[in-house]
Amino acid sequence: MQVLKSVLAFFSTQIFQNPAFFMGIVVLIGCLFQKKSGKATLVSTIKAIVGMMILSVGSGQLKNASQAIIELFTARMGIQGVSTDMWTAVYAYIDELKAINMQNVAMVMITAWIINLILAKITPIKTIFLTGHVAYCDSAFLTFFLWRMTRLTGAGLFITSAMVCAIYWWLFPSLLRKFLNPLLGDTPLTLGHNLCISGIMTTQLSKLFGKKEDSAENLKLPGWLSIFKDSIIAYSIIMGIIYLVITLLCGPAIVAKKAGSANYIIYGLTQGFTMAVGVYILLAGVRMFLNELIPAFKGFSDKLVPGAIAAVDSPVFWSYAPTAALLGFLCTVIGQFVGVGILAACGSSVIAIPSVIPLFFGGCTLGVFANSTGGWKGTIGATFIMGIVVICGSAGLAALLNYNFVPGHSDWSTLWLVVIAVLRLIFGAPSKSAA
Repeated sequence: MQVLKSVLAFFSTQIFQNPAFFMGIVVLIGCLFQKKSGKATLVSTIKAIVGMMILSVGSGQLKNASQAIIELFTARMGIQGVSTDMWTAVYAYIDELKAINMQNVAMVMITAWIINLILAKITPIKTIFLTGHVAYCDSAFLTFFLWRMTRLTGAGLFITSAMVCAIYWWLFPSLLRKFLNPLLGDTPLTLGHNLCISGIMTTQLSKLFGKKEDSAENLKLPGWLSIFKDSIIAYSIIMGIIYLVITLLCGPAIVAKKAGSANYIIYGLTQGFTMAVGVYILLAGVRMFLNELIPAFKGFSDKLVPGAIAAVDSPVFWSYAPTAALLGFLCTVIGQFVGVGILAACGSSVIAIPSVIPLFFGGCTLGVFANSTGGWKGTIGATFIMGIVVICGSAGLAALLNYNFVPGHSDWSTLWLVVIAVLRLIFGAPSKSAA
């Protein structure tokens, strides 16, 4: 029994929470099922792992560059309120769960993933969730929510959390997949992230503003503006200008808290260009690991779950429409800060603060989805509205939970906001936490 616990602990901490090695194992199994040669199997596995590591490096660049600027901006504007950073929420929730000895959410994750595989095997819905770090976060979020709202503990909480996670990963990416046909065609992919219901909402909202034929990728830009067709140039110029404006607004004294001895103007431009570097690295990683995952996953699915659909991380979709991804991010930023203004104007006792991960990873992904059904006009309109929805919904979630940390991705401020509201009606309000 102790050996089994050690093995499970190893896989939960060293493999499932490590996106690169988790994806590498999936590709390795797929290659073995396809009976590829040892050389081909080794090459595919290593490329999948390295591709995911490159993606993670790019993601880290984006997060670090954005987080610093958002912190400077909120400090300059004097905004204080509820955190919407997903990793901050994860660690806060796990600390709270220690009180009932449920902090090992990795075991919830492993159990839920096995249930996901079983459901995909025995039902017509064939989605398999492959975004390991998101699955880990979801396990913490849902375990905490269920405990806080229902006061479940022990085996009841463990089983309920695992079942809810498994159903969420299995069902909702499949529901979204039906709306992604204009984007993906027959490719056996869907999104494995907390953007599924909000992704459906975005594809439908975008139709109200434009037509899919007017894709952001086909925009005809006159004269020198044509340089913006190169996504790296577009990210460099636009993010450089935005970051420069923010640092000028903050002034050298505030910026020095992050920039140190560097000139505050140079610091702003550097952070903006770092965003472009991050995007370039990230997209290179996506291309590398997708080239290995898609054929290998067919071998995996043919043997274990025939017809399986891989639910993968959000940056995978940016390469389908990089211009729309940038446009979605920019409009999400505007929408979220408008949302902050709406909350303040309405005298809300809870103000949700925009966070880099929901802003960038959510905004870019929803921008691609919106573009597939409503073109560039739909991308602008839908992502702007979703930005407002995320901030106001996150404030609502914090108020229902009576807690100062919430995950800021848009499924939590739409689908799960409604679920938490229903639980509060049934079980009553939770006590105020010191966190």
